[in-house]
Amino acid sequence: MTIECLSALPAELCSEDGIKITESREFDGILVTTKKVVMHYGTYDEYGNVASARVTFGSPVSSASTDRRVSFLIRYKQVRRDTGEIVGGPLWPKGIFGISPIGGDGPNQMIRSPMAAVSVGTVLHRGYYLSPIGSTWKPCTNEQGNCPEVRALHIGVPDDVKKTFKMQKWKQANPRYNFPTFESCLSWNSKPNCRPTLYDTGNSTIMVPTDTSKPYRSLDAGTKVAVKTEGQDDWNFTTTYKPEVEIVPGLEHNIVGIRFFERNSLLVDLETQEIGLRLGH
Repeated sequence: MTIECLSALPAELCSEDGIKITESREFDGILVTTKKVVMHYGTYDEYGNVASARVTFGSPVSSASTDRRVSFLIRYKQVRRDTGEIVGGPLWPKGIFGISPIGGDGPNQMIRSPMAAVSVGTVLHRGYYLSPIGSTWKPCTNEQGNCPEVRALHIGVPDDVKKTFKMQKWKQANPRYNFPTFESCLSWNSKPNCRPTLYDTGNSTIMVPTDTSKPYRSLDAGTKVAVKTEGQDDWNFTTTYKPEVEIVPGLEHNIVGIRFFERNSLLVDLETQEIGLRLGH
């Protein structure tokens, strides 16, 4: 979990050069340390300090809380890796937070998912699943507060729901990223691009790697794309805008973003270390 510095700390402590503290300090229950870390994502890096707190998330009427303090990143800047550009603007609202489902990062991989620290009782497995978010959207930003709420994140894994998913042991594409992947092949009128593939709700597009010597490009609207995933049902879709599918030089893995989750679902069982997909539910 990473949180923007300005949404958690006094403004005078936040700058693009770092968080201005010389020793660990507590702010409204958040313990911010001097340990610095860089978190690596698909095309950008986040810089910040390790912090810890008990975390509550979800809707006001149906929230979940960690049963202990968890470590996360207080970020002070995001940098586009290939250009060094500082990432910002309305797609990176100050109040939003992102959760990585599995694995860890930072010193001794201490930054882990808060999902693993949420008690779900004896009947459910520790973990979560996502139900479809729907495909009817409108332009919105968190700053304006005009984005619709969708009941999609379900904490705890019941057996009857898990049986509706095709489950398999998760794989780790690269220790640097430490996230779960499926072996997937993406194709459109060409040779399939087969790589370890991350299914990521936090990515607004679908990304496919290409050689670093080749230029960035994206598919035109109306392109038919087939996604074949080992051990899972095939998923087919047609692009509706550009750039919905991006071909990114130097990327090490495929990323299937939010389009997949409009009509499909993902389940993560943290106890059995399994991950699964379910199409069309």
